[in-house]
Amino acid sequence: MTEKIRIARMWDTESPRVTRRAMLGSMTFFALAACGVGNAPSGTGGTSGSVKASNVKNEPKLNFYNWTDYIAKDTLPGFKNVSGIEVTYDNFSSNDEMEAKITSGAAGYDLVVPSDNFLRRFLKAGLVQPLDHDLIPNLKNLEQRFVDADYDQGNKYSVPWAWGTTGLAYVKSGIGGDVTGFSAYDLPNAEKRSTILDEARDALGLGLLKLGHDPNTTDAKQIGDAADYLLSLKKKIGQITSDVIEPLTSGQVLLAQSYSGDAFQARAANPDVGYAIPAEGGMSYVDVLCIPKDAPHAENAHKFIDYILGAEVGAALSNAVRYGSPNAAAKPLIDKDLLNDPLVYPSEDRLKKLPFTKDLGGDVEAKYADAWTRVKTG
Repeated sequence: MTEKIRIARMWDTESPRVTRRAMLGSMTFFALAACGVGNAPSGTGGTSGSVKASNVKNEPKLNFYNWTDYIAKDTLPGFKNVSGIEVTYDNFSSNDEMEAKITSGAAGYDLVVPSDNFLRRFLKAGLVQPLDHDLIPNLKNLEQRFVDADYDQGNKYSVPWAWGTTGLAYVKSGIGGDVTGFSAYDLPNAEKRSTILDEARDALGLGLLKLGHDPNTTDAKQIGDAADYLLSLKKKIGQITSDVIEPLTSGQVLLAQSYSGDAFQARAANPDVGYAIPAEGGMSYVDVLCIPKDAPHAENAHKFIDYILGAEVGAALSNAVRYGSPNAAAKPLIDKDLLNDPLVYPSEDRLKKLPFTKDLGGDVEAKYADAWTRVKTG
């Protein structure tokens, strides 16, 4: 499907993947359309170099490529009001989709939002440019753990957009049992009405955790065993998909491996939706803003990064997308029910069972890719 805001399909096993965050995007699309939202132009990439060199036209434009359903309705209009910069806004539904566009070298984007493990891949491939911290005074607003994070220590190339966990979202009145761990997939009501994420490391992480393994293992046999478990699970579930908000809200899906913010957005639309961090554990992730090396409007990208790090703007973003905020200055302005929710902001002890996805090197990542291909095609 090529529409910017896609309508969620039925969740049978033959339906194509739609989006990672598909419901709020449809609600915000019309608000964004008024401020220049549309497809980013192809073939507009500039030459790599310094911020000023890649912004030689000094156009009041910004091409922004973000996950669907991952922005507040006032973010882009507010930025245009304060900067005069027109934003062209486009969406992707998986890291793989976004990576393919960026590695093509002709996408013309000024800002993209990969997850932390994909940022590492971009850095190795030389696909992003270093940030000019002099242009981002609001960097001081970041929580220290996002400054010290090993995926980009010191924020040399990226700034966190939002963070969350992977766990299990479910319909409380329909699932027919307690949801405390991955054994929930064995509940009779979950049969053919459950899903796992369409992301290799997240889904294989479920299999590894279920089998008692480290979700960042480098052991080929453990990775293979996780694939075998998912192949067995695949016979019982309804679909492999990262689009869970609308199916959970409508009750089409009763159990889904989910990103926490998606579960909380579904819960906001339907209070019957719950979310659990499995007893076996889960994963943490950070989605980050970074500037492609050939960004045609890199200086404007820095202006947007500084804008989103403002306290009020950062709080509005977190309140809308229901993900954890990395912005310490925004905390006093975030909805108290969100800020005090241990499922959104887990305790330090719980975070120990929610590791970030590690960069395991090309050879091991290839093993994960092969295992995931076997799951998808088997």
